[in-house]
Amino acid sequence: MQRHYVMYYEMSYGLNIEMHKQAEIVKRLSGICAQIIPFLTQEHQQQVLQAVERAKQVTVGELNSLIGQQLQPLSHHAPPVPLTPRPEPVIPLLSGKQLHTFPAACGGRWQ
Repeated sequence: MQRHYVMYYEMSYGLNIEMHKQAEIVKRLSGICAQIIPFLTQEHQQQVLQAVERAKQVTVGELNSLIGQQLQPLSHHAPPVPLTPRPEPVIPLLSGKQLHTFPAACGGRWQ
């Protein structure tokens, strides 16, 4: 039970952080739009304001529908995911003299 509580807490905390990030992004983008809109022509100003108002009215259902439509074409062309584990890379160990000359061989970046 405690493990489920911890998982719930971690997910809740992560979602809360993500919501704050998204709110900050919205605030910054709104500020940018507010600064740019006065420089647009009257026709473009109306188009932008209408688009912003429409964006404010998007529901979760519409958003999920759009995301589903965008993911469908990808599912037809996605390569199959290999289920076999990849072999571990072999990393040679360095001995005494090699260990001392290794940083110099790398162009001295590690010194």
